[in-house]
Amino acid sequence: MAESITFTVFTPTYNRAHTLCRVYRSLCAQTFHYFEWLIVDDGSEDTTSDLIAAWQKEANFSIRYFFQENKGKHIAINRGVEMARGELF
Repeated sequence: MAESITFTVFTPTYNRAHTLCRVYRSLCAQTFHYFEWLIVDDGSEDTTSDLIAAWQKEANFSIRYFFQENKGKHIAINRGVEMARGELF
């Protein structure tokens, strides 16, 4: 996206493909789109990566997805803070 990113919406996840759609629908309903959705996947073995790939193709906001080996939520959060591009997290 060419616009500056005001904030990062961050989601650490692990095998939560069945609930991520609620977050996605909520973000799609927003009228303010100067944000990125940053997802750090902590080793999911479900269809999380497939869902995110489909949403990246259709969303009108930036979706960044990173997969890491399962290291724990605290490591995923630290990685998210490091990778965030928004002015606010």
